[in-house]
Amino acid sequence: MKNEKLSQMISEIFTDGAAVTNKVKYTILQWCTAAVHFMLIFIFASVGVYSMTIFNIASTVCYLLCGILVKKERYILFYYITFLEICLHSYTATILVGWELGFPLYIIGIMPVIFYMHFSLNESASLRESLLIGLCCLISFIVCRIISYRIEPVYTISPKASMHIYIFNTLCAFGLLMFFSLFFLREIQFSRSVLEEQNARLDKIAGIDSLTGLYNRRSMDKFLSSALSSGKTFSVIMCDIDDFKKINDTYGHNSGDEVLKRISETMISILRENDFVCRWGGEEILILASGTPLNGAALVAERIRAHIEDMEVFCEEHTIKCTITAGAAESTEAATIEEIISLADERLYSGKKSGKNKVVYE
Repeated sequence: MKNEKLSQMISEIFTDGAAVTNKVKYTILQWCTAAVHFMLIFIFASVGVYSMTIFNIASTVCYLLCGILVKKERYILFYYITFLEICLHSYTATILVGWELGFPLYIIGIMPVIFYMHFSLNESASLRESLLIGLCCLISFIVCRIISYRIEPVYTISPKASMHIYIFNTLCAFGLLMFFSLFFLREIQFSRSVLEEQNARLDKIAGIDSLTGLYNRRSMDKFLSSALSSGKTFSVIMCDIDDFKKINDTYGHNSGDEVLKRISETMISILRENDFVCRWGGEEILILASGTPLNGAALVAERIRAHIEDMEVFCEEHTIKCTITAGAAESTEAATIEEIISLADERLYSGKKSGKNKVVYE
């Protein structure tokens, strides 16, 4: 079970696009700090500094007990304990074995954790508190340096052992910096990914007509521009609901809205996936038939017209029959999008004048 949890934690860290939970971060931090102090027990014992050996036994037990705080998600309290322990450990080590062994480096290593916690935790820690603790880290580091100038180390350790301990402390301090830098980078990547998804969702919402679920004019302008720039033949079909004002006046605007919805659903069910349909304005609906010549577009428009003519809309105890008139134009008949749509619009109104409920494409 423990191996499965560890595998899950590692997976969260190295899986792209996944958010690393606070529990994973601080569980790893807790075990890493406990492991460092556990190793320091043997390091100090090997050089005969038994007072620091006892200190690190106590520190190891302390961090193991901090697992209770991590499980209860008391991360701020866990950090305060870590901060105080590292400062106290650095003071004591500087007095007993000197500055040269690099124990004050842990104070530098803990610095970014302060601001990272402020960034990642939704708890009561304010930026002012983080800055104050950061200042305490600076003061603690300077105090350790002053102590090293004024007090000779209690224990004398051989230069070779001193170098090995210094390298160990440097690796651990930089490891702490890299640990939280990695998580900070993952937070930024995850936040960017979420932001991109939200922007894409908002962009999609902004491009959809809220009543019919069709694309709106803003979206259709993009599709039309893309179709024109592709150089491939396409057609547009401009549709208008016949006597729509009469439907609104007779049955009410709710019924008019229901008619618009049903007609939109019918069009979507008939058109291909690579065709686009939008509410152009009011009761006008524009269809972009991708890669379709004029004759093909006329057949599509006629099929839609026939389905709508046979359709019945039930709303507020009324049965409403409706029809549409459509005008179609091909991209080769004009040079610009505006001219193509204008031509389809002219044919639409030609159909309106000649009796409605028809498709005009010549």
